[in-house]
Amino acid sequence: MPGRQLDKKRETISSMFDSIAPVYDSLNHLLSFGIDRSWRRRLVRRVVSFCRQRPGDVRVLDVACGTGDVSIALHRKGLDVTGVDISANMMDIARKKAPEITFSYGDASALPFGDGTFDAVTIAFGIRNFDKRGQCIRELHRVLKDGGMLAIAEFSIPRNRLWRGVYTMYFKHVLPAVGRIVSRQSYAYTYLPESSFDFPAPGDFLAELSEGGFTDISAESMTGGVAYLYVGRK
Repeated sequence: MPGRQLDKKRETISSMFDSIAPVYDSLNHLLSFGIDRSWRRRLVRRVVSFCRQRPGDVRVLDVACGTGDVSIALHRKGLDVTGVDISANMMDIARKKAPEITFSYGDASALPFGDGTFDAVTIAFGIRNFDKRGQCIRELHRVLKDGGMLAIAEFSIPRNRLWRGVYTMYFKHVLPAVGRIVSRQSYAYTYLPESSFDFPAPGDFLAELSEGGFTDISAESMTGGVAYLYVGRK
C-alpha cells in the first residue's frame, strides 16, 4: 500500500543519487546479497534476444542508467546503447567505467530524442523514482520504433505472507541501517524501501503501461516477487 507522499521532484532525486554515487554499486551488491546482478542479467538477455531479431541498425536507450551497469552489459553484447540519467555524479562514474558509451542528461518526462528513435528502451530499478509516471511512460512509448520493446526491472512486494514478512523486516529496518552506516546519508536508504512499497502492484503497473500505449505486456516474478521484469511492445 502507498505510504506517505514521497518527494520525487527532479532536483530531490538527482541530489539524492549524486550524494550516494561513490558507494552506489558496492551497496547495491551488498544489500541485495549480489542478487541484483542476476536481475539485470535477466533483463539484458530479454533485450538482446529481441534486438537480434530486429532488421538494420538497432539502437537501445537505457533510461535512469545510473552508473551504467545495464548499458555496459548491452554494449558488450554488441548493441548500440545510449544511457540517460538526471544524476551527474552517477553518469560520471558510468563514463569512467565505459568511456566508449554515450551517457547524457535525460529526464524521462521529456526525453531529448525524436519519435521512433530506438528499438528498445530499458529501465533497471529507476521507474519507481519517476515523478509524473504516466507522462514518463508515454515518453518511453514515443521514442520507441513501431514494434519496439520496453523492458523494466523494478522492486515489488512478495505475495507470500511469510516471505513478505521477512522482506518487509529487512527492507524497512536492516537495509536502511546498513545503508546509512556505509553511505553516511540518512535519507537515501530510507527512501529506497519507502519508494518500493509506494510503487504499484504488478497488475496495477501493467494497467499503467497499457494506458501509456503498450501492448503484449507481461510481468515476470523474480526471487519470489522481490522484483519483477516488465516487458511491453509498442
